Amino acid sequence: MRVTLCFGGSIISPEKPDVDCIREIAGIVRTLKTQRHDPLIVTGGGGPAREYIEIAQKLRISSSGLDKIGIDVTRLHARMLISALGDLAEPDPVTTIEAAVRAALKNKVPVMGGTTPGQTTDAVAAMLAKTSNSELLIFFSDVGAVYTADPKLNPKAKKIDTMTSRELVNLVGGKRPAPGMKIIIDPVAAKLIERSKIKTIVVGKHELKRLPEIIRGAKHSGTTIVPVSE
Repeated sequence: MRVTLCFGGSIISPEKPDVDCIREIAGIVRTLKTQRHDPLIVTGGGGPAREYIEIAQKLRISSSGLDKIGIDVTRLHARMLISALGDLAEPDPVTTIEAAVRAALKNKVPVMGGTTPGQTTDAVAAMLAKTSNSELLIFFSDVGAVYTADPKLNPKAKKIDTMTSRELVNLVGGKRPAPGMKIIIDPVAAKLIERSKIKTIVVGKHELKRLPEIIRGAKHSGTTIVPVSE
């Protein structure tokens, strides 16, 4: 199965790069390849991206400049994961969706971060899934599911086990992420997921070891987002 995996900065580098997590991801990706799956990977920026963006704001760097700094950090995380994957991966972070698809067709694992200012890695993952004809899109985040509100801020937030892509759009549609902002799935990504009709799953870091089972359809502790049939 071709599957696009988005490892949020909140798990791959919450405050600084999590070496154990990166190693675990690399091990799981190797397992997926031995099982003849075709993974494509996007990495987020996490704490280091926010830290650099905060410093850049003090230097009065433009919004576009802030985005570029965030993109640089996501690509640095991509390079770290590439190092852990070794020969399985394309040797450098790919910088376009088209290059990622070409790498996958060569039987290499493409690993990429951000691509364009004003666009989150959520949106990059959704576009990559669509363009590569992935059968499944999986987001890994520190929250581990989609909730009715931010569970870190609202103790009454309720976890959603299953929802439609349209319900996801309605839930996040009013939010507009700024550079470095944390959000479970941004509105642009949500709309892309709805339009492309790709089954999507949001899970936490603790489900990494079970990724091969989840891809095969096993139950998980996160949220399943099912496409809406017209």
